[in-house]
Amino acid sequence: MRSLLLAMLAIGSMSSASAQAPVQVSAAEKASNAPSNKVSDPDQATRCRTVRVTGSLVKKGKVCKTLAQWRQITESGNELARRLVEDGTSRPGGQ
Repeated sequence: MRSLLLAMLAIGSMSSASAQAPVQVSAAEKASNAPSNKVSDPDQATRCRTVRVTGSLVKKGKVCKTLAQWRQITESGNELARRLVEDGTSRPGGQ
């Protein structure tokens, strides 16, 4: 029984020692494997905004889109508002 326990203890200590052995990586490998947070095209950078959830006074949601998508949403909203104002003032009675 003792020999089995000692054998298991020896195997466990060898596996933990090999798991803790430091691995040397060159600086070039670190640079090539490191994830890049920089985006080559600034329009593809992601931005998140917190928005209110409809039907709740407290709950908020998070919406993430690229800068190009946020710009498109803003432009379409502005265009819609512009059309509503022009249609309401260009016709008598808003017809």
